[in-house]
Amino acid sequence: MFDRLEFLLMEALVAIRRNLLMTFAAVSTAAVALFLLGGLAYVYWQVNQLATDVSGKFEVRVWLKDEVKGAQITNLAKRMRKVNGVKKAMWVPRDKEWQKMQTEMPEMTRGVDQNPLTDSFKLILNELGDAPGVKRQIQQMPEVVQDGVVYMKDQQELMDNVLHIVRWVGGVLGSILLVTSAILIYNAIRLTILARRREIRIMQLVGASNLTIRTPFIIEGILQGATGGIVAALLIRTAQSIFEGNVKQFMISATFPTFPTWTAIGLLAGIGAVFGAFCSYLAIREPLRYRVGSGI
Repeated sequence: MFDRLEFLLMEALVAIRRNLLMTFAAVSTAAVALFLLGGLAYVYWQVNQLATDVSGKFEVRVWLKDEVKGAQITNLAKRMRKVNGVKKAMWVPRDKEWQKMQTEMPEMTRGVDQNPLTDSFKLILNELGDAPGVKRQIQQMPEVVQDGVVYMKDQQELMDNVLHIVRWVGGVLGSILLVTSAILIYNAIRLTILARRREIRIMQLVGASNLTIRTPFIIEGILQGATGGIVAALLIRTAQSIFEGNVKQFMISATFPTFPTWTAIGLLAGIGAVFGAFCSYLAIREPLRYRVGSGI
């Protein structure tokens, strides 16, 4: 069994060595495609993670009418938590909020003897884009003062726009490059089949199965795709290092998350391997049949 696996692997490596130019083109194009897709996916993940981590800064504040007390507040909290898009609803007593303001903004509160605030709720959303819909539903509740639902609209829209841009740019450009790399891997495998048609015919004549003949080509595609994925992961890691170095020249105190190098290599190599195997399968899906006496 191991001898057969070794034979199939060696056949794939021989094919790669014989078609170095096409192999380089296929690997480099796959690497660029996966670099773009992986890099923009990483940026999108980081921006989305930032949006989640700082969700408290994008909270929706709901101010209540003065007469809303006790059981009414408890009932209102239950109703707010059922609103689509609301992750948490936390009651903020007016006295607690006033003490906080006096501590954090003494200049603004100095000379004000009476607490001017009302009880309120702080809402944490599932996603920043849910804020407009949440505001419309909460504002209709009778316990809420008129125009008493407030959130940082401009900042929320900016964050949403960044996410949309990253998603669409990565999807469109990455898809174009993936199609290009698929064509190159497909052509590399087809050219290998044509270059080795005499060997393939001999293998057929001695009784080799289609599986034995086709497997080296599948392995070749897997190696090309996986290599492209590894190169893409290393390029993303390098790009992040360069970006961090440039930013820290101007912002020494800036901190960045640690790039998950091995996770990125594993994911992109796996995606590339599956991608390469699929392209190879398309290239050899037709039976390898050659006529005796055809000049092969």
